[in-house]
Amino acid sequence: MPGKKSPENERREEILQAAFRVALRRRVAGLTSREVSADAGVSNGLLFFHFRNRQELLLALLDWLLAQTILAHAIREIPEPGLAEVCMAKAIREAIETMPRHREQIELFFDYWFTASHNDELMRKKIRAALGRYRRSYVPLARAVVAESPQRYRGVTPGALASVATGLIEGCAMNLVMNPKSFHPGGYAGAMAALLREPRGIMNLSAD
Repeated sequence: MPGKKSPENERREEILQAAFRVALRRRVAGLTSREVSADAGVSNGLLFFHFRNRQELLLALLDWLLAQTILAHAIREIPEPGLAEVCMAKAIREAIETMPRHREQIELFFDYWFTASHNDELMRKKIRAALGRYRRSYVPLARAVVAESPQRYRGVTPGALASVATGLIEGCAMNLVMNPKSFHPGGYAGAMAALLREPRGIMNLSAD
């Protein structure tokens, strides 16, 4: 059981939550330390005690955000023999079904990516590293899936299967941000299940 947070860690968490609220209102580019400190109910001096400057605050908020969105759904357990494919489908479905509850966090993540793609190499590295860890977390499960059904997944590597699985989740996240009113988790989960049942021969077709 984790121990109780120290007052300093609690204050840091409160500041990050305030930064999240400000970023939702102002986006990453418009976030200021003054507005964050006002939202958190602390002085600017105390904010800079925990975060030396605005950039450090933005990077800490990014880490906080990644832990709640991308890395929150990383695979941490390998199923019992015979259940890998079921567990893979379940993991993807649960990741998609929980997205609407975290739409604001996901939207802010894409805002970070847009900001990073223009002028912040360190942000890009953090995001790419998190996405890489997330995809790699699926590899052991994907390896078990391939091992359970070698004929069905003939020619498919665990890495490729993990990339496709996480790519599907990431694509759904983007669709949620772009079209929140038309986002239907059950429909996406059903489409995923239908694709998984496609005849193996279809996967052997090439676009020459």
